[in-house]
Amino acid sequence: MQYVVTSAEMRRCDQNTSEHFGMDSKVLMERAALAVAARIGEWKTCHETTRAPRALVAFGHGNNGGDGVAVGRILTQHGYQVTFMSVGEGNVYSQLARQQMDIVRAYGYQIDTFSNIRENKSQMDWDIIVDAMFGIGCNRPLEEEYAQAVGMIENIKKVHKDDLLVCAVDMPSGISADDGQVCGTAVHADMTVTFNFAKVGQVMYPGCEYTGKLYVEDAGITQAGFLEKMPGAFLYDEKVSDLLPERVSYGNKSTFGRILIIAGSSQISGACTLCATTCYRSGAGMVRIFTAAENRETIQTMLPEALLDTYTTDAEEEDFEGTCAALRKAMKWSSALCIGPGIGTDAVAHCLLETVLREYTHSIILDADALNLIAEDESLQQLLREYQTSDKWVIITPHVAEFARLYGSTVSECKKNILTWPRVLAEKYRCTVICKDARTVVADAQSSQIYLNVSGNSGMATAGSGDVLTGLLGALSACGESAFKIACMGSYLHGLAGNLAAREYGEYYMLAGDIMKSLQQVLPEK
Repeated sequence: MQYVVTSAEMRRCDQNTSEHFGMDSKVLMERAALAVAARIGEWKTCHETTRAPRALVAFGHGNNGGDGVAVGRILTQHGYQVTFMSVGEGNVYSQLARQQMDIVRAYGYQIDTFSNIRENKSQMDWDIIVDAMFGIGCNRPLEEEYAQAVGMIENIKKVHKDDLLVCAVDMPSGISADDGQVCGTAVHADMTVTFNFAKVGQVMYPGCEYTGKLYVEDAGITQAGFLEKMPGAFLYDEKVSDLLPERVSYGNKSTFGRILIIAGSSQISGACTLCATTCYRSGAGMVRIFTAAENRETIQTMLPEALLDTYTTDAEEEDFEGTCAALRKAMKWSSALCIGPGIGTDAVAHCLLETVLREYTHSIILDADALNLIAEDESLQQLLREYQTSDKWVIITPHVAEFARLYGSTVSECKKNILTWPRVLAEKYRCTVICKDARTVVADAQSSQIYLNVSGNSGMATAGSGDVLTGLLGALSACGESAFKIACMGSYLHGLAGNLAAREYGEYYMLAGDIMKSLQQVLPEK
């Protein structure tokens, strides 16, 4: 697990490190600068020339500017030809930035201004640009000179392309560290060297597209600096074998879960087969499918391992009791249940979902049409609010459009608030929420933290991908972990499998079934 921090959390940790533990801020700044210079040195090694590399250090008035000046000083000592460019009107600098500027001048180097550099265009032939104008401090549209400096860097990048390295110090200027939003305009960095912890804005869209290759370097600040008030977001970066509990060698079919899949309709058969097959392929001991009678032949052909119950879809509403009786029998057999993929939103689907929410006694995963039904029916919403207890949990898996229906807002507003609204919805329904978007966010009613999933790719935006995730979650329900951890693990594994599928088939070509097949390479052997 790796913490992902906001600007306020990072400042608090930095301040605690200096004031509570007594670490000198100048030492921390020097370590940060050395880390940036080392990464630039690696790039230089791969682009070796017979002449000394030319570097521009664009720095602002805050401590991030001090980092940049220190980087430039170290580069000069390594033989680079460095131009120091101060950006921003006025002459008020932070104490650390001023100290670094004094050190550079003491070594005999000049510090120029943005206006002078811009006027003397003959100097604009650099191999490396170090962006140290803002760091994590950007939270509003860039003021005029800063915006002009960003424009200059972007124009130089367009001309020189891959022959130029743009290295951001801590954050690309113009990107909010708190949510990844662009503050009017922003630097497209080739790489960003950040310190101690990744920032939320570096992993969320669109900020991650401006960050380039991200390096998280140790500059002397540790988790101890949070003084036990830990950050509110995290991501996974460990091996899957370290994340999943070991599969016991003495287990039987029941040990690994009896999962009931309520999916599919008279018009849709693929949803239940994808979901159920993934559930089996992810380690479930037994899978039982409850679906429309029209799907019998397809399931018996494609997944003969599954137990199967079917219902007729042409029954009158007063005849649903037979369907519900069969469902009750299947529910008693199961240890966990998935409902929603492809079931539709008609009367029979409503009856199935209502029966589950009223009568089931184990944990459930709600997906797709189950969520659409809940969004439209206050009685189902109340049943969902009352469902989770100490003995059973609920995971809901809305993509952002389904999330908007449940939340009662627009998709665009949900996207803007994706870091906060999933927890609001989780608290409202007392459940775990997997809000699926370009970056999936997992929130839980019982947790103060959110999980940011950075695995996955655009090829996973394909029909059936959510069915695969639901089946995977169903299998993971037998591992004995909390709903929150199961949701986090499932999202991570699903994305890893999607990355493998994209590597083999390409993001344009891949199907949901390719994601399912790729789970074989993701899941540990034991």
